[in-house]
This record gives sequence, C-alpha cells and structure tokens, in this order.
Amino acid sequence: MIELRRPYVCVQTGRTLSCGGSQNWFPDRNFRSCGCGVIACADTLLYLQGREVLEREEYTRYVNLLRRFFPLIPRHGIDGVRLALGMNLCLRRDKLPFRAGWGVSGGRFWDKLAGMLADDVPGIIAIGPNFPKVWGTERLTLWRAAGDGYAEAERTKAHFLTVTGLDDERMRVSSWGRELFILRSDYERYMRQQSVALFTNLLSIRKI
Repeated sequence: MIELRRPYVCVQTGRTLSCGGSQNWFPDRNFRSCGCGVIACADTLLYLQGREVLEREEYTRYVNLLRRFFPLIPRHGIDGVRLALGMNLCLRRDKLPFRAGWGVSGGRFWDKLAGMLADDVPGIIAIGPNFPKVWGTERLTLWRAAGDGYAEAERTKAHFLTVTGLDDERMRVSSWGRELFILRSDYERYMRQQSVALFTNLLSIRKI
C-alpha cells in the first residue's frame, strides 16, 4: 500500500482518538449535513502543517476559522471548483508551498492519487451526486475492517473524504472521524454508472 509517511490527524475526545475530523461534531445543522469538504480540507491542512493529535476544542476552533473560506450552499454544500479555491486561499494564508486544482482526467486519476500519497500529501476525493438522475438514490459503499475481512459501514453520495492509503484493490480513507475503506472497482463503477467524472473526482494538490 502507498500511504502517508506520518500518522494521520487524530482528534482526542477524552480517552478516544478519532481518525480525522467529523462534521457531526458541530451544532450547525447545515454544516453537519454539508460540511464534509471543509473537514477534508481542514484535516489535510493540519497534516501538511505537521500536526498529529489535537484536542476536540482546538480542532473545532480551527475548523470554524476556516469556514469563511468555504461558503456552503444550504442543503447542497460546496462543489469541487469552489473547494479548490478555498483550499488555495488557506494554503497561501498558512504559507504552505502547495497549490490545489479540481479534477484530473479519468485515465490519470489513480496515478495522480498514488503520486500525491507518495509525496506525503493526503488525497481529497468526492463521491459525487447521482447524475444525470439527480433525484437518484444510488450510493457508494464504505467498508470497515472486521476481523480478517470487511463489513459494510456506510453508504453515501455527494460526499468529500480524505484518502490516506492506496493499493491495487482499495483506498483507505478518513470520513466522519473513522478509518474506512473504498474498493477501487466500486468507485470506478459508481463514477461511470451513477455519477460523472466532473463530480466524482480528486482535489489535486501539488508542491510548488
């Protein structure tokens, strides 16, 4: 597996450590529903700053400071292009030598994601909405480790999350403060059959 070189960002609540952050920790109903992209960017920025463990209060304060860079449309959240714009504002503000852009061509997706992880940069991906049947109910399965195999953990659409590892079969991801897995074959099938590459894609981050 190609993976990040350092432990991914953890948030401590009492004696419990999460894997990344979660929009479910915030009282704002719209943010709980649509704030996944902000959480993915916050976790990535913290990782690039070299942070590893934060107390919950410090983490929520940091996310609240970032929210002005990522304006959310009620019930719809944020699209990949505006996510990249907000990420670049934050990268410049924090004087981090990276630039972000939304989307790569389908044939380059896995190579680009692998290259980012090899360069010690988390990969923010989107599970897009159903398209063109925007009223559709098809969702992508996320799996959790269970013994020697996997068990279904969540089914989701219109969601951003962060990739921390990649091999020939799966992505290891952080979402809702948990370590989960997505099968590469499931992701490709969802992109082709239930969504479209414009929405189901990667926030490309490169060093400058």
